[in-house]
This record gives sequence, C-alpha cells and structure tokens, in this order.
Amino acid sequence: MDGYPARPVSVSAQIPAPPAEVFAFVSDTRNDPLWCENVEKVDLIEGSKVEPGTRFRFHQHLDRPGAERVQFDVDVDVIELGDLSIRWQANDRFQIRDISLVVEPHGSGSRITQVTRAIFLRPPGMAKWLYPLLARRIFGKQFRALAAYFERLTPAE
Repeated sequence: MDGYPARPVSVSAQIPAPPAEVFAFVSDTRNDPLWCENVEKVDLIEGSKVEPGTRFRFHQHLDRPGAERVQFDVDVDVIELGDLSIRWQANDRFQIRDISLVVEPHGSGSRITQVTRAIFLRPPGMAKWLYPLLARRIFGKQFRALAAYFERLTPAE
C-alpha cells in the first residue's frame, strides 16, 4: 500500500462490564456515536450484521484548535472477526487505518486494547510526529467515555 506510514498507536482501558457485553457493543460500530464524540452518525452500507465483509460509513468531525471543524466520511470494512476480537480497515480522504481491537477478562470487568496503524495518503509533514500523541489522546478519551457508558448501565450497589 502506497503512502506515508505513522507509528502504530496502542491504547488500553479497563471497562466495568463483562467481556462479551463490551465486545458486542464496540464491535457494532453503529454504537460509536454513543461513546465516540467525533462520530456523528454511522450508516450500514453493506451487509446485515457485523461479520467480515460488512461495510459502514461514519460521518464524523475533527476539531482543531484555532481552526475550523473538519467534517468527513470514513468507510469502515470489517476484515476479521473473532469471539472477542475484530479488525477493521478505515479509509477517509486523509489516511487508511488498520484497526485491531481485543477485549479480555480483567478483574471484575474487561480490558479493551486497540492498536491502530495509519498510513497517510499525502505527505503528513508534522502530522507524522503528532499523530501518535493526538491519536492516543483521542482514543483514550473515547475509552473513558466507553467506561462511563457502562458505569451508567451498572446498577449502584
């Protein structure tokens, strides 16, 4: 694949829910607007359920300090699907990302780990160095929102 690769980004978080429940929720990307603040809407464009070959389209935005919001669509294809793991390929006008996500039992809940490998389609300039930092910040914020989502579902003891 031609382009300009960035360093892979890995982010993990503890989620207060059973692995199967967490995985069922995150593997269906139609749920992303509930926990990913930059994803506004997700359309199913090919397939009827989450399985290899299913295609989604994200309508999302990127807020940049001191600049106008950038809105764009991302085509997301399910490449591989395991019991508690999934691999997507996400394509937009800026980059191609290979995204692997695994949910594992951890303590009384789950540990979720996402590894993203991005290839910029145009020379990235400073973005090559900033991408890992920004991606870790964005993905970490999303995982905190995911944990909060499941905390709201868990009845107080």
